[in-house]
Amino acid sequence: MSGVANERARTGIAAVAAAVLVLGAGGSPPRDTIAGFAPDSLILQRQIEGRFLRLPSASRLRQFHRYLTAEPHVAGSPRNRHLAEWQRQQWIAWGIEDVHIVTHDVLLPYPQEVRVEMTAPKPWQASLREDAVAGDPDTKQDPGPPYHAFSASGDVTGEVVYAGSGNPEHYDWLTAQGIDLRGKIALVRYSVPYSYRGFKALTAQQRGLAGILIYSDPADDGFGKGKTYPAGPWGPESHIQRGGIPFDFLVPGDPLTPGWASVPGARRIAAEEAVSIPKIISVPLSYRDARVILEALGGPEVPATWRGGLPISYRAGGGAAAVRMVVRIDSAVRQIQTVVGRIRGSQQPEQEVILGNHRDAWVFGGVDPSSGSASLMELARSLGTLLRGGFRPKRTIVLASWDAEEFTLTSSTEWGEQYAEALQRRAVAYINVDSAASGPVFTASAVPSLNRLVAEVARDVRDGGSRQSIAQAKARAGSAERGALPNAQGQGLVNNRLGSGSDYTVFLNFLGIPIIDISFDGPYGVYHSIYDNHQWVSRVGDPGFRYHTAMTKLWGLMALRLANADVLPFDYPAYAAGLKGFATEVEKRWTDARPRATDTPIERSPFAEVHEAIGRFATAAARTAQEQEQASAQAATIPRDELNARLMRVERALLDPDGIPGRPWYRHLVYAPKFTYAAEVLPGPAEAIAAGDEVRLREQCRKLAAAIDRAAEVLAK
Repeated sequence: MSGVANERARTGIAAVAAAVLVLGAGGSPPRDTIAGFAPDSLILQRQIEGRFLRLPSASRLRQFHRYLTAEPHVAGSPRNRHLAEWQRQQWIAWGIEDVHIVTHDVLLPYPQEVRVEMTAPKPWQASLREDAVAGDPDTKQDPGPPYHAFSASGDVTGEVVYAGSGNPEHYDWLTAQGIDLRGKIALVRYSVPYSYRGFKALTAQQRGLAGILIYSDPADDGFGKGKTYPAGPWGPESHIQRGGIPFDFLVPGDPLTPGWASVPGARRIAAEEAVSIPKIISVPLSYRDARVILEALGGPEVPATWRGGLPISYRAGGGAAAVRMVVRIDSAVRQIQTVVGRIRGSQQPEQEVILGNHRDAWVFGGVDPSSGSASLMELARSLGTLLRGGFRPKRTIVLASWDAEEFTLTSSTEWGEQYAEALQRRAVAYINVDSAASGPVFTASAVPSLNRLVAEVARDVRDGGSRQSIAQAKARAGSAERGALPNAQGQGLVNNRLGSGSDYTVFLNFLGIPIIDISFDGPYGVYHSIYDNHQWVSRVGDPGFRYHTAMTKLWGLMALRLANADVLPFDYPAYAAGLKGFATEVEKRWTDARPRATDTPIERSPFAEVHEAIGRFATAAARTAQEQEQASAQAATIPRDELNARLMRVERALLDPDGIPGRPWYRHLVYAPKFTYAAEVLPGPAEAIAAGDEVRLREQCRKLAAAIDRAAEVLAK
């Protein structure tokens, strides 16, 4: 970095340092403030919020939840279609406006046959069934065979190898032991913390294996953690984690229309051409079934970190045990339904605050997603009550119930692609609730510009289990036990490292719309199983539905503040600080990976222009923050409409139409998911460093700097 540019960057960062709220360290905004409201508007807003906060009802949430979870409702099923129509009718009755169902015809594979049997050293067949639990009538229903959506079909037999969590380094270890992986069948564990099962399938496919079996080890989400259901929150021995395995980290949505909407007349590619469809056979197992195979394995003992909670010797296999996998999956195109409703704004109806949750579930979906679906229903009812009482927000509030999220984030992606142009003009932000409550620990992920909004709302909503605010309860939660969901990690109030795995993906990564993703987390070992149902939630996860109620209040207050603010409460100094941290982190990976030579001149870092651009963005952000403060004054002289229009465009400027190398659908240059769904910040440079490609690194740094400069120019106009 040049001396002048370096000084400008330091000056820009210093100019905003005092304005940045250090939410990651647990700070809270002053209690009497709500960012973006003039004094007279603040009084009215507090009155509206007081009315709203009295409306959400735990008893109604329980009723909604029981109805939503009464039967299995996988995407494309008659029950899921019925729930979409039920939602539509309820929303209309409550006064929600422009309620309609958007349909898309998408590839939605269902199982016809799934079988796993051991052929050596003895014949045995996996049950692939979950046991009924006394006192839980839902577990007596038959949801059909457990399967992995988008698994290949086939009939393969091979020797079994145990490959830990199925990561590349685990296969490297097996190869180092002299085990030839080609044609073998891998038995691997689901991962806690969460690692996407599709990444495990891709890794096995790349290593030449014939099939992959993925099971839940009791050390991760069973008796190794504590009491199992029905006595506790963890998974019993027969629980099976279903799920999709598409490579939606490459491109989500309908695999046959990658990057464009599945509307009538749309071009569809052949399934064989779809990059997101695996070519390997995959089946989920319970640890009861997996144990039989593990006990039959020979070979060397695996490293201690691979060993699970079963009272057996975990061995690598490769010769003693063989398994046959039979999977027949159809390739049908089925219809999915997105339910959409609006509360039209009174002053800026063209600006929209979007709230969404997915409706489809692998079985009953007690936590995932029906806890969120129940909260969405109660939020719609509460907002409708306000509307009928004479309230109307300044901006439009949009409610959306997505479908086929469990397959490949499908309906949100198709809807986002279909209405991309309008959404990029109109959307203020998207607030996602996938699972509302599996416990008491508040988790939030957001772009840094929305940290302050999350903090202020968490300050003003009471925790479901105490007299404290949610922000106070979060600060005291420490390292409380967490579940299997890919929720926000870390100890701070808001996590600014955004990966994927839920419906916010299309809004952030494809459309450049600021997002928030919120949940209450806790011990949760029945993910995607028959035990994730109403009884688990009402007995274990959230007795009394107190955290469902808190979620409804949180979600509603965030929406009302974004919809009613005189000046949109985006905090771009916080974004500048986040960018600075990300750039420093990724640059360190580059410097750590470089050979250290003492006899060559020091060359300019490829990140120099990135830091310079961040300095310019920080300066523009600080000036804009001053404008926001002035425009929020009682007698504002700065035109608020023009300022708000600029504030809405900043996130869009961080997109690149070419996307990141190898994944053009992912167009955001600050955020993208790793193949595990974990967050990758500054993905273009980060992936170039991982590949050891210096030329690509410099090109990606130039593109990133240009995007940050575009964002600065939007703020400065």
